[in-house]
Parts: sequence; structure tokens; C-alpha cells
Amino acid sequence: MPPGYVKYGNATSFFSFAKQKLKSVQGSFQTPTEPSKPHAQYFSSDSNNRQQFIGYSISHDELLRTIRKKKHDEFFHRTDQLLLHTRLLTTKNEYIPLNKDTKERRKYEQGIVSWTENSVASQCASCSKTFGISKRKHHCRLDGRVICSQCSRLLPFSVAQDLIDPTVSPLSSTANTVMLQRLVNLTSLIPSAMIQDASNEDNLRICIRCEFILQKYHNQIRYKHIPVDQIFSLYEKIIQAEKQYKSIQSKYTTIIESLLNGNTQYQLVDAQRIYRELSIHYDKIDSVSKSISKLAEGDSTTPVSNRYAALCRNIRTYSIQMMQNFSISIRRLPTEDDLRRIREEKKRSEDERMVECAAKILGMKDNLIEIPPELEPFVQQYYRVTQFLEEARLAGHLDEVQALEKNLKELEKAIRMVQLN
Repeated sequence: MPPGYVKYGNATSFFSFAKQKLKSVQGSFQTPTEPSKPHAQYFSSDSNNRQQFIGYSISHDELLRTIRKKKHDEFFHRTDQLLLHTRLLTTKNEYIPLNKDTKERRKYEQGIVSWTENSVASQCASCSKTFGISKRKHHCRLDGRVICSQCSRLLPFSVAQDLIDPTVSPLSSTANTVMLQRLVNLTSLIPSAMIQDASNEDNLRICIRCEFILQKYHNQIRYKHIPVDQIFSLYEKIIQAEKQYKSIQSKYTTIIESLLNGNTQYQLVDAQRIYRELSIHYDKIDSVSKSISKLAEGDSTTPVSNRYAALCRNIRTYSIQMMQNFSISIRRLPTEDDLRRIREEKKRSEDERMVECAAKILGMKDNLIEIPPELEPFVQQYYRVTQFLEEARLAGHLDEVQALEKNLKELEKAIRMVQLN
């Protein structure tokens, strides 16, 4: 029998063994915190050896960032170069020859972009097909490579102007819907407008690679120059006010809890100042949402206007619910009388606990009224340490608990020495 061979009595035992092996492998992936072992994974047919070890692992994040940054820099440099060439080649003035002046125009284009010599180009730079009688040579005006007619595109000057500067394009519209439709359709306009007709004098011949780069650049700036509708700017104000309200509310809650606990870290004027800021953001949400709801009072005869009106009403409803939640969660400002009463109650409670603590450590009765003046500093310090000790125990800080317990023992010894003297 060959080594490593395992004999199975029947099919049931074989599948049972396979199921156990799968469970052991799954278990190794369910414990990602297991430290890596300095050896590779292995499988064994021995029923007593079921443990599967995780092999080496290495992070490639830094390598990925380096390669990604390099590729991005190259792409951005290439895009800027193509946009510059496009601007120079599509500009029209009396000093630049038109497309109908073939020789002068070609000389002008070669002065901007260096063309590859026809004699050294035997294949298309895009499809790698050999040039012949049926496959003519053409030059890409943006990078100068030699390509065939099937791998070339004709970029209209008007579309090129949209890519270079969408804000001043003669085909752009001032209406939001028209401009949005114009920019969205530009993705399909570039390939469809690049027809294979070299007689069109308003076209610029480019290759597929340059077309891809310009198309990707267009996808990045598609919605950049679209005028923002009023409802978007108003809604952004609501979201901004909501974020500012929530960021301030946590601080306000902290101040109120500190005041109600009788602490002197904050004053009532601090809470009043934060409350005024909350009121400003609250009123801003209310007023801006009302302005949005008024936008729904226009014409609602078309489906688009109906959806627009419904959107305005939904934003107002959302704002009302938000303000209701703010009103419920906010705590009212305490008055000076409330704070004075809370502080007096806290002082009386601390005095009672301090008296109980003094009676305990001094071995006196619980009806102790006054603490001896020479022991009062020690009792106060002992009481504070006991409070710190309770907080450390609740927080689970064992090192602090041990140190504070040691301090209590030292204070007890000091108090006994003062009593003996």
C-alpha cells in the first residue's frame, strides 16, 4: 500500500471525512486574529491531526498606493497635454489656417505636435494591422501617431470647445435642464459625431487612445458647470445647520449635566451661550425649510413639476420631524435658584458623608457633629481618596485601585499619629 493512502470502507465514511476537513479549513478562516505560523498550510489524512495553520501574509497597500499615484500622475499629465493641443488646434482666428488650406494647415498642426514619419510606420499604432492599398495612413493630430481609418475618429470643433471650456461653449444653454441634457448626451455625442468623412473642415482627426482620455476627462467634469437649482442650495443649508446643531448639542448636554450635578467647572452663562447658538441653528432649519415649501406653490400641471413639489414638501416634513426630535432631546436651562439649591444639597450630602467617614476612621459614634480642627485636613483628603477609589473600581483601573488603597492606609496611620499626639 503506497504511503499516504487511506482506505475508506464505504462512500459514507469518505464524505464524512471530507466534511470534517472542510469544517477544519473554515474554522481557520473564522479566526483572523490567530498569529501567523512560520510554515505553510498542509493537509493530512491522519484523523488525530485536524489543525490547519494559516500561512504567511503580507500587505501590498503601500505598493498599491505607489503604483496608483504614478499612474494617476501620468494620466493627468497626459490629459493636460491633450487639452493644450486641442485648444491650439481648434482655435479659430485670422492667423491660423483653416482645414481647407491643406498644406498650410498640416504645417501648422505639425508645428504643434510632432508627427511620426510615414516611412517608419508599417503598422497601425492602435490595431497593429499592416498598411496597404486598402488601408491608408492617417496621423492623430493630438499625439502624432500613425493610425488607420478604422482606428481614427473625427472630433468636431464644437465638441472640443465643450471639453476645453464648457462655460463659454457656444452650444451651451443657460437653462438648467437644457445644459444638463447637453452634458449628459456628450458621452454619446463624441462617438456618434466622429463620422468617417474627411471633407468636413470642422473636424479634428484623433486616435482611439486620445478619444478614451478625452472621454474620461469629460466624465469627470460632466456636472461641474451645471448651475445649481435653488432647492439644492437651500437643502445644503439645512444639512449644514443640522450638523452644527448636533455638534453643539453634545457640549450643551455636558454643561447641563455638570451644572445639575453641582459641579463648578461650568457656569450658567456658558449654558446660556450654547443655548442661544442652538436656537439660531434651530430657527435656520425652520426658516429655510419654509422657503423650500414655498417653491412647491408654483405650477404643478406636468409630472416633473409634481415631483418637484412633492420633493419640496418632503423636505419640509423631514425638517419638522428633525425639529421635533431636537425639542424632545434638549434639556431646559436651569435657573440660578435651581443651581443654588442643587449646590447646597450637594454640600450637605458631602458633609454628611464626610462625617460618617470621620466617625469610621476615628472610631467615634455616628452622631459626631464636629471634626477636630487638627484632623479636618486629613479627613477631607481621606474622603476624596475614597471617592477616587470608587471611580477607579468602576472604571476597572486596577493599578490606580492599588495605589489609592495604599494612600488610604498611609492616611489612616497619619490620623492615628495625630490622635496619639
